[in-house]
Amino acid sequence: MSGTDLPLTPTASRFGWPKPRRIDEFTKCVTEWKKKQNSPTERVVFQSKTIDIPIVTVPIELPKYRLSNGRTASLQAEYLAKNASAPATLFSGDPELWEAQEAQHKLLLEVAKQGGLQEFFEDTANRQINPILLDENGFVVNGNRRLATWRELLHKEKAKYSHFQHIDIAVLPHGDEKELDRLEARLQITKDIRADYSWDAQANMMLAKQKKDGFTTEELADLYDMPKEKILELFDMRAYADEYLKSRGKTNHWSRVAGDELAFRAIVKSRPKVKGLGKQELFKEGAFVLIDNPKEAGGRLYDAIPALQEHIDEVKKKLVDDLKVDAKPISFDPVDDIFGTSTTPAQDDPVALQVAKKLQEISETAKPRKVIVEVLEIQKQLKKEAKSANYLLDSCARAQATLAAAVKDGLHPEAKVEGVTKQVDEIQKHLDKIRAFVAQHANN
Repeated sequence: MSGTDLPLTPTASRFGWPKPRRIDEFTKCVTEWKKKQNSPTERVVFQSKTIDIPIVTVPIELPKYRLSNGRTASLQAEYLAKNASAPATLFSGDPELWEAQEAQHKLLLEVAKQGGLQEFFEDTANRQINPILLDENGFVVNGNRRLATWRELLHKEKAKYSHFQHIDIAVLPHGDEKELDRLEARLQITKDIRADYSWDAQANMMLAKQKKDGFTTEELADLYDMPKEKILELFDMRAYADEYLKSRGKTNHWSRVAGDELAFRAIVKSRPKVKGLGKQELFKEGAFVLIDNPKEAGGRLYDAIPALQEHIDEVKKKLVDDLKVDAKPISFDPVDDIFGTSTTPAQDDPVALQVAKKLQEISETAKPRKVIVEVLEIQKQLKKEAKSANYLLDSCARAQATLAAAVKDGLHPEAKVEGVTKQVDEIQKHLDKIRAFVAQHANN
């Protein structure tokens, strides 16, 4: 950012006043608030108790965005990945910095568009209803997206959106980061009318809070009203997605996997069913190949990936031929390269490991993807044919079981017999047709 973009005076910045000016303004506003009768308040649950805090009006430029905002967790990582010149601590360092606030503003506008907020407030009939909730230092705890939207509209068309020049806020009492996180979770992440968090943003946010504020998995489960198992699953999904992005040279480009929640969940659920480290590695690399182009994979990865797990042996055999993989026994040094540990032939499949390594090395995955899809389609058709071939026998078996139960439990004096003869006659007709068919095809 050039020097000409910097604010000339402390209050000229639309991304937050300096801290001393914010605190002074809060003090002045609350003093005025106390002088009035029936002054408005906002009721919130904070620090395990319900409190009423003053609602006051301030210039829209005053608040600063809270950088540890859950909705932008993935976007922040992607921003740093795409902007090599940006400092690595842009979003984790000093939140007062203009550069950090400006970058956060842009990210908030992205999620505001996704949630339809920008379109909603472009209609001048839609004004502020609920106050923006700030912490004691003037950072937004709830309302970051709304604030960014109003600032952008006002910046572009000041006259049209002049009603956003001053906004209502409510300032929380002192609280630590964990308490602010709990409030954010209660107000924003629990299912309600607000925009949903993407799965990757949720995972990145939870992991960041766990590392930064020391939340245990149990505390996260309580904080976000989710079963512990779901959070662990989410972390596993994120780990695979992180590995996938790195393997494609797109580290932290989380928008590339935001729409693949079901695919990564399928990997997490299916991989433990694959026996042996070599086949597990092949399964993972094969799944990554499918994720590269879901359309070529049939579009339904949550079906294709479990099918890959089920038919991993057939996929391995086909890829050995098509990728010209040397299927001879090898030393187990490559296992150390991939897993950082050694294994023995009894524990692994060296051929599967070689195929997996080949998939890691190739840059264009169209050919192996075509092979995998063909194998899965063939296995699907074979299963259908097998099911069709056994349909007659299976149906007869079910009918026999039902009639056996009727004989065992239904032949008693109290049984209703009206209509039974007709049903038996119909059954006999079907049996005669089946016997004739079996006799005709017995020698074929």
